[in-house]
Amino acid sequence: SYKCVLDVGCGEGLLGKQIKEVNPSAKVYGVEGDIKFAEMAKRKLENCWHVDLNAGDWSETINGYQFDLIVFADVLEHLQFPEKVLQQAMALLAPGGHIITCIPNVRHWSTFYWLAVRGTWPANERGIFDKTHLHFYARKDILALLNGAGLDVAREKRNVRIVEPWSWTNIPGKLLDWWPFRNFFTFQYLHLSTRPLIPAQANNKNG
Repeated sequence: SYKCVLDVGCGEGLLGKQIKEVNPSAKVYGVEGDIKFAEMAKRKLENCWHVDLNAGDWSETINGYQFDLIVFADVLEHLQFPEKVLQQAMALLAPGGHIITCIPNVRHWSTFYWLAVRGTWPANERGIFDKTHLHFYARKDILALLNGAGLDVAREKRNVRIVEPWSWTNIPGKLLDWWPFRNFFTFQYLHLSTRPLIPAQANNKNG
């Protein structure tokens, strides 16, 4: 289990609080751009830094810390330069550490419905069509983002939903989670990524 976790774009610190409840020995820290949310998160986590992820190298604010898990939960699509933010995060990643990303899938069937049938692009408060999104990703785009940042994808999970409020884990949901349909009913992609070993590290590991 992870001992030192950084939740990037942590909001009020609710996800970090859940991590601590599941793993009481974990130390969880946060990064948040909204000063009010950052202050609220400080009361739930070990610490929370108020940082603008779109300005400069945000990782310098947290100099001296190393984390074995860094989480980007529905954050990267809101940023101006998500690939750069991921690259900066690796400066804070301990050897053998992981980065988890959660990103909405714009290839969901609802995109075709809104564009082809309704002839419009929604501007919602949350979800795939969140009006504050600066980037939109299908699976190939997410993998390109992670690889472009210098990360190796180790594991992939999908959140299957027919419509946004419902997360289907029963039999109908499992039927949709089948190869011909899976990309069109995947609401979010979750990826566990690692930083590639440099040659010297790989030799030490093999030797």
